[in-house]
Amino acid sequence: MINSVTGVVGFDMPEAKKAAINFYKDGEKGWTARGTALHSVLENLLKGKEVEDNDLWQEWIDPLLECELFKGCKPLAVEYSVCDARKSLGGQFDFLIETKEGEIVLGDLKTSSTKRAGKQREPASEQLGAYKLMVEKHHPTQRIDKCCTVVLAPSYCRVEKENPEKCVEEWRDKWERFQITQEDW
Repeated sequence: MINSVTGVVGFDMPEAKKAAINFYKDGEKGWTARGTALHSVLENLLKGKEVEDNDLWQEWIDPLLECELFKGCKPLAVEYSVCDARKSLGGQFDFLIETKEGEIVLGDLKTSSTKRAGKQREPASEQLGAYKLMVEKHHPTQRIDKCCTVVLAPSYCRVEKENPEKCVEEWRDKWERFQITQEDW
């Protein structure tokens, strides 16, 4: 695939924001290490595997383990790769679950370094819209009731549910703007 969902979503990000993100990317406590560790915790949680304590990330792990969304849920897909071959587009969503209330939720986990940053974190609407369309393409009978961003920070977890069609609309708008900037391929 030539394009990734993440790359398309961030194609028009201001250079100053990209620089700030890259500044905090690496190192033992960088966002790459944090994201990798916490996505692994979520994957183990959803797959019913043991979630081990981790002194470095425990302040993030505890609220994730207490997140009401995941209590009693049935995982349908975890860390699942999807693509749109016509667009040469690929990505991987974090989870598709059936909640204990029977709602089908397509979701993405986002981590933040501080509680304040977590409270300001925007939902992953465009990204989730792309994943919804690709799930529909390959699994046309799969129902999706909500798209959901789970924002995780130290001692903080927020679940942001959205209408899937709103997410699809935002994705289509982003894709259109992205496509305008690309040379013919």
